Amino acid sequence: MHSSEQEVGLKFRIIYYPFMGTDVDPERLLLMARLCYKPLGTDDLHDMVWGSGAAGVSDDAVGKFVRTLISSGHLGALEHWYTSFAVEGYSRISSQQNDRHRMMKMFKDPDVPVWVNDPEQGSADLSQLQQSQRYVREHNFHYVVPPSFHRDAEFLERFRKLQDDIRELQQYGLNEAKLPAEDVRFGLSNATETRFVITTNARQLRHMFNLRCCQRAQWEIRELFTGLLAEYKKIAPNIFWRAGASCDDLGYCPEGAAGCGRAPTLDILFDKAGIKRPD
Repeated sequence: MHSSEQEVGLKFRIIYYPFMGTDVDPERLLLMARLCYKPLGTDDLHDMVWGSGAAGVSDDAVGKFVRTLISSGHLGALEHWYTSFAVEGYSRISSQQNDRHRMMKMFKDPDVPVWVNDPEQGSADLSQLQQSQRYVREHNFHYVVPPSFHRDAEFLERFRKLQDDIRELQQYGLNEAKLPAEDVRFGLSNATETRFVITTNARQLRHMFNLRCCQRAQWEIRELFTGLLAEYKKIAPNIFWRAGASCDDLGYCPEGAAGCGRAPTLDILFDKAGIKRPD
């Protein structure tokens, strides 16, 4: 039998959100969006957000305003609400999916023949700091075991042996052969634990919940984001009102024929309404 002491489970923690550690409702930050609808000055905005002065707004009114923003599709306001969370006990194979959310905001000014925020200056909707396998020696790494492996004792035993063999190879390469750590890491498996911190805004985070809380999402990714969603709903229940899998948020499944059947697709809804979709 091979040791399971190096096996790890998921752990995450929310590091930051607006007004964290104060008595101020973190959702009040979105009151800044009132500027779009009223001629408010800087002092008015400050007092509204901090809940002071003549421009003060009750927390209940804040919640109603935030839900109205979401219902009306004014999601740009949510981009002003930033948060950071840290994760450990997560596999390298799943962490690579995070890069797909690093969309760059690039646009072209019609009066200037150059891109504003070109690739060198682009601002990402999500930023990630990840533990490096090049600088952190993985001679005694931890690894993630998919729950399904416990259904087959022989497969689980062989998987654990593989991780033990990889650990011995890492130790030999680093300590005996004196090879560069950046090269020895080539022998690591996708199950190797990684740790990372993500900073993003509420709009992008809601989009991540759309994709990652879906029943079709990979189990480890779904476990992380359903756990995060539960915690963020405690912090900002209105900002994350209706947040979750796309069908929970939108009321339909955007996956089309690839959907799980939990919610109707747009094609089904159009057919029921007797509306012909454009080709």
